[in-house]
Amino acid sequence: MSDSDQLFSELLYLLHHNAFTALENVQNSKDYSSELANVRKLIDMVVMLKDKTSGNLSKELDQIQEMMLSELELKYKQKTNKSFDNESAK
Repeated sequence: MSDSDQLFSELLYLLHHNAFTALENVQNSKDYSSELANVRKLIDMVVMLKDKTSGNLSKELDQIQEMMLSELELKYKQKTNKSFDNESAK
């Protein structure tokens, strides 16, 4: 893996880690919608990187990026559904 590929991989990891950690810490409080909006911005950054780098990444990096994005989208969907369900029950 080249130096630039390694740096790109580290950037993806940082975004993934920050978003995933933030999702784990989202609480059902007054600010949970704000917290979720911040997480959505991080996920949108990964989506933007995917769009901007389409066709320019190695197969390995493309797979890493896709896996991280899929994992974040799934976790985000689970968290938003759970938050919605908790609000509906009140």
